[in-house]
Amino acid sequence: MGKMTTIPVKVKHNGKNYDVSMNLEGTGLDFKRAIADVTHVPPERQKVLIKGGLLKDDTPLGKVGARAGQQFMVLGAVGELPKAPEKPVQFLEDLPEDELNKAKDLRVGLVNLGNTCYLNATLQLLRAIPQLEDALNAFPGRIGSNQGDASFTAALRDLFQDMRKTTEPVPPLVLLSTLRKIAPQFAEMSSTSGGFAQQDAEEAWLQIIQALASSRVATTPSEPLVAQYLTGHMSIERRCKEAPNETPAQLDEPFQILQCTISSQTNDMESGILDSFSQKLEKHSEQLQRTAVYDETRRITRLSEYLFVHFVRFYWRRDINKKTKIMRKVKFPKELDASSLVTPELARRLSPVSAKIRAVEKERADRAKIRARAKERHLELGAVEGGALTDEQEREQRSKEAADIQATIDPDLSSDHGCNVSGLYDLVGIVTHKGAAADAGHYMSWVRKSAVDPPSDSLDAPSQDWYKFDDDKVTIVPPEKIEMLYGGGEDSVAYILLYRAKSLS
Repeated sequence: MGKMTTIPVKVKHNGKNYDVSMNLEGTGLDFKRAIADVTHVPPERQKVLIKGGLLKDDTPLGKVGARAGQQFMVLGAVGELPKAPEKPVQFLEDLPEDELNKAKDLRVGLVNLGNTCYLNATLQLLRAIPQLEDALNAFPGRIGSNQGDASFTAALRDLFQDMRKTTEPVPPLVLLSTLRKIAPQFAEMSSTSGGFAQQDAEEAWLQIIQALASSRVATTPSEPLVAQYLTGHMSIERRCKEAPNETPAQLDEPFQILQCTISSQTNDMESGILDSFSQKLEKHSEQLQRTAVYDETRRITRLSEYLFVHFVRFYWRRDINKKTKIMRKVKFPKELDASSLVTPELARRLSPVSAKIRAVEKERADRAKIRARAKERHLELGAVEGGALTDEQEREQRSKEAADIQATIDPDLSSDHGCNVSGLYDLVGIVTHKGAAADAGHYMSWVRKSAVDPPSDSLDAPSQDWYKFDDDKVTIVPPEKIEMLYGGGEDSVAYILLYRAKSLS
């Protein structure tokens, strides 16, 4: 019986086994072509592992020492090789300034026009809300209109658009002038320097939000931005211990910012917020027919997609008749679970979604570690059973996970566009104040890079770095720097925080 010239072998690619015939009188290229017929990996993209290394195109198969039933591992991606660009390649240094800004997605600073750091920091924080820029771009108002809030909103729109078109710091001249017209307190002069006085960033924030709400800026006509994305609701109950038979007062109150009060016992943001939810107040009692003390308790009934928190660091000291700053160190989380701040009914609705998101995040983190290890060892993704998924498989898995999360959302929450359906938030922006004086010092803002510059590939891990906006100076800082903003000294401390609802995808 003559020697066999063709033998059956196994080929493994991306975790799947294929039956292939090997012609022992052929070459490595002939074998690769046979492999291409079943795996659809072009021969020029294949790496076939054999004893001693990789199979070369001109290697005689008779010298490989293959035997019937032997398995060969094949690496290589399915698909066409990259095509030449349809348009000529342009280098960044040759692009016009507006296109350069878009290409690099640069963040630009704002010029300090004389004690205007409070405004610059607040504006950079608000730019971390993409829906706001979309709504402003759709706003038809014009600067100089009879309606002051509409004129201010138009100036804000134009400023944000200018910031998109340049790589140089932008002076917010028109916006500042309009702000001082609609809110004269921001035109107050300093009694010491002779120029404009330093102002409070939170007061500037309140003025901006009020103008946006009054102008009814919206992503769609039926969804005003402030009401949908920035406004939560509180349930307020007031009870009088002196009148136990008096029916407790029940109120509903909208809010755009939570207050974190700071006492000598406050160590973290959550406890400071909960302290602000429990207050005592004096008011007239119908049952007692006199002024009495009431216990007021607050809990949230609607969480908006974006949540602002104000650290109440400035207060008026009557003994010295002066505004004073609280320097105490107060920690804040980079990931916030707001379930302790809401009513029991809302907590019940949020719980299934938050639990599912946490489970998915853990599973994705585990898969990411496996993928990273596989890439370090130069293994083909998906080539090992139970190992790293291919990009396509990972995307399919993520789509399934997103659908599973959607299935856990309460129907009422699902229909409330702009609310947070899980109660989980990521910290995306901070305004800080530096210095010991309440009516002086310096404001800066910090914005999480991934919040404004998402990765080009959804499978890439988001950047953990942050932008630091110090008026016209913009730098990138590591995440460890954020923990230095807790306070405890005269350096920069957190004053306003911006949280965004965790993504469901």
